[in-house]
Amino acid sequence: MSIGQVAAAAGVAVSTVRFYERAGLLDADERRSGQRRYRPETLRRLIFIGMLKDAGLSLEDIAGILHAESKKEWKAIGRRRLGELDAEIERLQHARAYLDAALNCRYDHPVTECRVMGAEIDRRLAASPST
Repeated sequence: MSIGQVAAAAGVAVSTVRFYERAGLLDADERRSGQRRYRPETLRRLIFIGMLKDAGLSLEDIAGILHAESKKEWKAIGRRRLGELDAEIERLQHARAYLDAALNCRYDHPVTECRVMGAEIDRRLAASPST
């Protein structure tokens, strides 16, 4: 496949494929008349890179996974990211809960009259190191 074909099949821009090559994440399998050519296995690798980006991994972490020399090495990167995702999910669930409760507040203004938002403000004040 040409660079345009592999980029279209993976749903990325041609410039993204070139960037991944410069970053050492991907290699053209051959060149014909100066044009990059890619095998299906390379397309699968490109899609895998996209999956890891969707999971929020940095390019450095993706490179670490792609170039890992052992299962232990790549799994450590995955476990660390999973922990980060769990913490983010917990934070988002907390934010969703108090926002949902505030929307159900029957008072006029959330800053001055809503007990839910008032409780969250008090919690944050108590946790603040300056108070």
